[in-house]
Amino acid sequence: MRLLTRLSFWLALAALPLHGCSDAGPPAEDGPIGRVALIAPQMDGALADSIRLGAEAAAKEFDCELIYIEDGTGQQSAAAKALREGATVLLLDPDSRGQLEAVVDMAQNNGSAVITLNDAYPVKGVASTVTINNLEAGRLAGSAMAELLRGKGKVALLGSDSRAPGYAERAQGVLEELGRQPGITVDDGYSCGISPDGCAEAVRQLINEVDGIIAVQEQGTLSAAGESVRLGKGSRIRIVGFGSETPQLELLQDAVIDRLIVQSGFNAGYLGMKQASTVLRGDEPEAKLTLATKAVTPDSMFWMDNQKLLFPFVK
Repeated sequence: MRLLTRLSFWLALAALPLHGCSDAGPPAEDGPIGRVALIAPQMDGALADSIRLGAEAAAKEFDCELIYIEDGTGQQSAAAKALREGATVLLLDPDSRGQLEAVVDMAQNNGSAVITLNDAYPVKGVASTVTINNLEAGRLAGSAMAELLRGKGKVALLGSDSRAPGYAERAQGVLEELGRQPGITVDDGYSCGISPDGCAEAVRQLINEVDGIIAVQEQGTLSAAGESVRLGKGSRIRIVGFGSETPQLELLQDAVIDRLIVQSGFNAGYLGMKQASTVLRGDEPEAKLTLATKAVTPDSMFWMDNQKLLFPFVK
């Protein structure tokens, strides 16, 4: 699906370096202030790519050296490699609570810090967390669907196979909000992972039976939209999903997706790196930063307030 002029303009700006932020420290005279490792998730995707872009931008601004570590055997192995390469702060979007606990233990034994992005697990020893209020985001999604259906209809909730707590909290928020709508029934018996084929199959099982679909993760959103286009049901099936990367934005602009609950992966990576720079300078980072989320429509995606959320370089 092609990008239209305005979206192309903003995406082109995203490639430009950031300058002039008042929170940046003084330029380093003797090179980077320290080495930070961004640990790749096992389940990579558009959100992970956006997080990496944000971290890279902030690393330049805050005079940090950023290394990107991938390891097919898991984040624990990747963290061990990062520590061997001299990283004193580890940034990661945890694959699981067990992986995070192992990484934190390893980092503490090495005198290093761990900052988590996107998901907040209840693990002691994490220096800082950059996340969203997933329960509230789920409520936003439910409210958006209720508005689209005018309070009447059947909704399928497409959950996630991931054990990440954020997805479960989103689903809980959706169910809480739609539970207040007596004219709406919800089928929450469907879920999928990050596989496009798996999510498409899940959508095919439900799309002819419902008036709307809420997908709590990014791939589910893309698959719901893709199946709607394939079946020619874009004008009937209402779709509410999550994501703020290029594929979701294209589909929102073309009104295939009716509402997107937007979180900025770029902001998560950027603020995570900013917290890492605080650690490297010997200061105490904020324990938790909560990113803003909004329900964005095809008409409102180019409003200036939403541009600042989608593209954080917009002043």
